[in-house]
Amino acid sequence: MFKHLLVPVDDSDLSIVNVGEAIKLARSFTPPLKLTFFHAASDDAVQGDGSTPYDELRQHHVLADGAMVAVPPPAAAGTGERVVDEGRALLAKAAAAAQAAGVPHATHETHGDKPAEAIAKAARHCGCDGIVMSSHRRSGVGALLTPSVATKVMRLSKLPLLITRAEAADRHPDASRATALIQDEHRSLAAVLYALRHRVDDARRGDDPLDRALVAEMLLYLHEYPERRHHPKEEASLHRLLRHHGDRGRDLLHRLEAQHLREYELAASLQAACDACPDRAVGDDPTLVRVDEALAALAAHVWEHMRLEEHELLPLALEVLTPREWRDVADVFAGNQDPGFGEWSEQDFRRHFARAATAAPLPQARAGG
Repeated sequence: MFKHLLVPVDDSDLSIVNVGEAIKLARSFTPPLKLTFFHAASDDAVQGDGSTPYDELRQHHVLADGAMVAVPPPAAAGTGERVVDEGRALLAKAAAAAQAAGVPHATHETHGDKPAEAIAKAARHCGCDGIVMSSHRRSGVGALLTPSVATKVMRLSKLPLLITRAEAADRHPDASRATALIQDEHRSLAAVLYALRHRVDDARRGDDPLDRALVAEMLLYLHEYPERRHHPKEEASLHRLLRHHGDRGRDLLHRLEAQHLREYELAASLQAACDACPDRAVGDDPTLVRVDEALAALAAHVWEHMRLEEHELLPLALEVLTPREWRDVADVFAGNQDPGFGEWSEQDFRRHFARAATAAPLPQARAGG
């Protein structure tokens, strides 16, 4: 019986889907299985300028299991630092999805240019008894003749390998790609909300006074990204195309679009509360309490909105949209058909997200599980 599964993550659409499937699998057990999300950055990307040596990265590996423990950031600058931040941002999104689902989880990060070897080593290090991943190759003889990373992992780790999806076997690739991109944006928002929640909780307990500059960074993303990018893309592509198929989803679309407006109001209220809160506020400072309350209201609204989209809107869209329409939705969310919302590009938001989502430490895997 499984107890602890390793889930490798990267920036591919397949990885986004794999994280969701791993979480569903974990929740199907009682109690839920533990998941450790793992990411390995390329040696060349991390050490290309010699500024992020392995010893500095290694300090992030062995920390209290499941505990939000402060992790010293690496001293890297430039490319190495950006790659490490982007890797942690991927882990933050996966961790946010698991936390929202009530699944116990940890994260583990390292670097290397041999993915199969890195995954197998991480599974041993973290004490996992299985690995959940997707495959880019076909199954059967084709996979043996042209081994995928998944096949190599199975040979090296000697652990059961659970394949959630083979890219070549996907009968609806455009729909899968579009839904993965939408869910990934949801996880980005969730990761920043959890990071902000962690910072406010620390301040309320008196563990770490509120850092207004850091909080402002997170608030900027929470305010700007939904209003300027995520929601406009939904309304201009997915919502518009669904309306072409009749009135079946009309009430749901009206409700979701009203929630968009309410979200902007709640984000503005949180911003106002933070503006009124002094730097380094702690404990029961009334201004900090108001920040706490405003954040709770925004977070509850966002969780309900995401639930409606993922459990009601996307299933409806999967029933009625054509492959060509799904391709259009995927292109809009991937930025290939950028409608030009706002002044920031998608890359600008990605960089801002990486800084905001990694503002709080992640739960780290402990050696041996």
